[in-house]
Amino acid sequence: MKLWGGRFSGEQSKKFLDFESSIKFDFRLAPYDIAVNRAWAKMLNRIEIISDRELKRLLTALNDVDNDFKKGRLKADPGFEDIHTLIEDRLFTYAGAVARKLPAGRSRNELVSADVRLYLRDKIDYILGEIKGLQRRFLAAATQNARVVMPGFTHLQPAVPITIGHLILSYFWKFERDKKFLKYAREEANVMPLGGGACGGSTIPVDADFLMTELSFPKQFENSVDGTSSRDFILLFLEACCNMQIHLSGICEDIILFSTPAFGFIRLPDEYSTGSSLMPQKKNPDFFELVRGKSGRIIGNLNALMIMLKGIPSGYSRDLQEDKVSLFDSVDEITEIFRVFPAVFSSLEFDAEKISDSIASGDVCAQAIAEYLVLQDIPFRTAHEIVGKIVRDNEQMKRKMSALKLSELKGYSEFFAGDVLPLLTAGGVVAQLATAGSPSPLKFEEQLRMAYEAVEE
Repeated sequence: MKLWGGRFSGEQSKKFLDFESSIKFDFRLAPYDIAVNRAWAKMLNRIEIISDRELKRLLTALNDVDNDFKKGRLKADPGFEDIHTLIEDRLFTYAGAVARKLPAGRSRNELVSADVRLYLRDKIDYILGEIKGLQRRFLAAATQNARVVMPGFTHLQPAVPITIGHLILSYFWKFERDKKFLKYAREEANVMPLGGGACGGSTIPVDADFLMTELSFPKQFENSVDGTSSRDFILLFLEACCNMQIHLSGICEDIILFSTPAFGFIRLPDEYSTGSSLMPQKKNPDFFELVRGKSGRIIGNLNALMIMLKGIPSGYSRDLQEDKVSLFDSVDEITEIFRVFPAVFSSLEFDAEKISDSIASGDVCAQAIAEYLVLQDIPFRTAHEIVGKIVRDNEQMKRKMSALKLSELKGYSEFFAGDVLPLLTAGGVVAQLATAGSPSPLKFEEQLRMAYEAVEE
């Protein structure tokens, strides 16, 4: 069955029809296509294009098609051009000739846009729920490890003392931003294109307000050319997926590094790790490597859509059929990652002893000691040089910062006094941190409270 053909005198090549068919990937839009058809049938009845009797017949047929889909009787038949053609054919089977009235005033261009918008609206809501679930896992782990002091890194070198809880909360806030990005993408998707026709509207007086109410669209496109051909909403969603995937990849990189023997901060769970076919001792972080690896695929989907869109003139072109390949693949990958990631993260174990050993030298206290001198009215560059000499001497003498006596410190500067001694240990530094958003116990509790409030909004 074709939804067109009157102006053609010959048949299309089967190879061409197979090539152009999209039903192998747009079949998942079936429930949304049925929903739009149901709303459209009711609207045509309101404007007296179809009678009450015809409406009843169409709605019954649409319910039958919906049941076929839910029970697996509706298949992605490669003989059909797309899901819209398949559903229209099935409607004709169930409702007869009245099914031919249903497309009045409507193009497939606006229909597919409406279907994808409804689909994406649902998927974004689902992903937002999954993000909240992962954030709750972060909060539980951050609370459990709130007092375990670890090195914070810059250039992958130990820099300053933080806590495991503080690091994990940094993951939480990344996903809080991702939620905002996704909500904006949802807002842009939640615009109704119906009534736009192929690109220039229709002479049939389509009741757009009724359709918006039926399909829960809060607004309609201002311009029919833009409404039927715009794919900005998919672009925004794929950008949000890329941002989210970059965050996931960065977290995975942390876990992969910290689980190596060189760090030994994290013990990987057996149930989410693999071994080597040759080396009996290996426990490999395959899950985290796979998530990291999928970043290229998800970023590639965004690139594919951008490259496709940049060459399309105003109005609908068949190129836009390819938007769903990128969209559906990213949806599938993201939802699959979130299906497993929270459980894997919660099963990680932190080795507090190894972490403590990594900062035993006390080098991570250097910034705080320099700032102590600043508070004694020493210029920062001078304080920086003084503490640099202390670190150098400690290294040469294999001496820990915490082993320094006040008399030794005074050999570097007369401005050192007894109140500097707590700053010679990483835990002492964390306890005295003063700035907002820092890992000090007080500031951490404030941040944790804000995080709990954010996730429960």
